[in-house]
Amino acid sequence: MPVAGGLKLKLESGTRDDRRVRFAQVTLDRGASDESRLVTDARGRLSYRLPEGEYRVRVLSGEEARFAVSDRRWTTVHLPLR
Repeated sequence: MPVAGGLKLKLESGTRDDRRVRFAQVTLDRGASDESRLVTDARGRLSYRLPEGEYRVRVLSGEEARFAVSDRRWTTVHLPLR
């Protein structure tokens, strides 16, 4: 299955020096049996190639977002931390 697109995640905090965005643990799942655990970079960003489909991304602190990858394109998700 060719994979040319994927997820571009950006965690957004309320303050400039919020340490929760640095190397935050992120869970990415496509269903109950397919789960990946990833870590953001020091700026709260993550890029990950994915096949087409519908996904859910969750941060360890509880925030989550649903998104879809289609047409072999990158999907950008901005996730505010509360």
